[in-house]
Amino acid sequence: MPIARRVLIDTNVFLAAADEGRPERGNAIRALEDWPAGGVALYTTTQVLREFLVVATRPASANGLGLAPPDALRDAAEFAEVVTVLPETLATWQKLLELVQDLGITGVCIHDASIAACALTNGIGAVVTGNAADFDRLPVDVVGLTE
Repeated sequence: MPIARRVLIDTNVFLAAADEGRPERGNAIRALEDWPAGGVALYTTTQVLREFLVVATRPASANGLGLAPPDALRDAAEFAEVVTVLPETLATWQKLLELVQDLGITGVCIHDASIAACALTNGIGAVVTGNAADFDRLPVDVVGLTE
């Protein structure tokens, strides 16, 4: 269980929970099912759920899950029931711009900076992810799926 009492769930946690073939699946399911009982509040963003739908419906041959849209939508709805979904707001946008400028974030790393910006503007200092290195430069604590 993470030290933080409020954590933001990254896209790859949901993907791991939905994909029976991923080695992190058990840890992802435990995070989503067990952590709240232990007092950890789970959050995510609209961006993360959108990213989940993108990868979940992409063909397996293109590094996706290959789910039919109804199945991916069902999974996303189930995830949205166990977390608080945070909207992307003007404050989130302003925090993202600050992170990009101050840290020199570029390219695809801006996606992760946006997730961190949403967490930070909502008083959440930790992100749960299977890709800890993606958040190394960002001012959030990282809880790895393997922890």
